[in-house]
Amino acid sequence: MKPGKEASRNSPNVFDMYPMVICKGKEFTEKFSFDDIWEYLLKIFLIHKGTFIKVSVLLYRLYFFQDHCFRNGKWRYSPSKQVCELIYNLDNLVLRDGFADKFNETETLTLMQLLLFVDLLAWNEDVKYHAPKGEPYFKNYTENKTGRTNTILSIISAPLLISAFIEDIIAKTQTGGTINIKLITTVIQKFTRSRGLCVLSDKELQSALSPYLGGV
Repeated sequence: MKPGKEASRNSPNVFDMYPMVICKGKEFTEKFSFDDIWEYLLKIFLIHKGTFIKVSVLLYRLYFFQDHCFRNGKWRYSPSKQVCELIYNLDNLVLRDGFADKFNETETLTLMQLLLFVDLLAWNEDVKYHAPKGEPYFKNYTENKTGRTNTILSIISAPLLISAFIEDIIAKTQTGGTINIKLITTVIQKFTRSRGLCVLSDKELQSALSPYLGGV
């Protein structure tokens, strides 16, 4: 929907929009922020680490349009039957019961709804940063990675780093070892240096999303 919240600023961004996912008349992403997305992903990590990695890979594929199709002159998120089955199975065999058992949440966002929302969010960022005069402009796309790139990679990277810290706390608590505080200060440093962004390198992503991501 338009206008987005940035359209009311003193220096308005007239291209900003309000991304939302509505299912059966109910909006599931009302006022959904980066915090909410990261919380959702970290809850998945606490439910099942393997599922968390797979969801992160689905988000990474979203970044590269791997599950999009070009139809009627427009790009749409349209996963293959195989990928849709994976998304459905993760939701119904792992996440639904996991959210209910661990967090007492019986009506949470589905995985497909999350992916659709992140896709909308990424499109919105591209429109804001790569249409200075209402026309597409991507010459600066690979240089500063504004827009879709930084948005989706930040969504993936921050939970990956924080999950490593959580995992370390759990392991050290069980063994009586020394907790590695640097794992969380690294996250803080990344956000500080990049003014609110947290983007892992290709090599770091390849390692974190192993064995599903290779040859980055």
